[in-house]
Amino acid sequence: MDSTSSASAPAHVTCVEGIPVIAVCGRLDTISSVVFDAQTAPVFAERCTRVLLDMSASTYLSSAGLRSILKIIKQTASCGGRVGMFSIPAPILEIIQISGFQALMDIYPDQETALKESVGR
Repeated sequence: MDSTSSASAPAHVTCVEGIPVIAVCGRLDTISSVVFDAQTAPVFAERCTRVLLDMSASTYLSSAGLRSILKIIKQTASCGGRVGMFSIPAPILEIIQISGFQALMDIYPDQETALKESVGR
């Protein structure tokens, strides 16, 4: 499970300690969310119960981006799991909080903490 098509790809999916980690890169908006959804779809073919979103390289999150994240949350929940998000830039964290998404997923300060809390879930 490793999908990277170009430097402008909105998502880079890797597997760390058996957990899919989706790095959100740049803007996640109306245009990029379509590509993001296609790039992250293989994760859900494997019916993962834990997915982590690395937001460290994200620069913008629109309502379309929130919809893409909500899809990930719902697909993970349908498998009995939960999404975690880490390394969130302050402006994006504010959007997550205003939208109420922090109640739908686990928020971590960094990847190390997210993995530590996620392994064995």
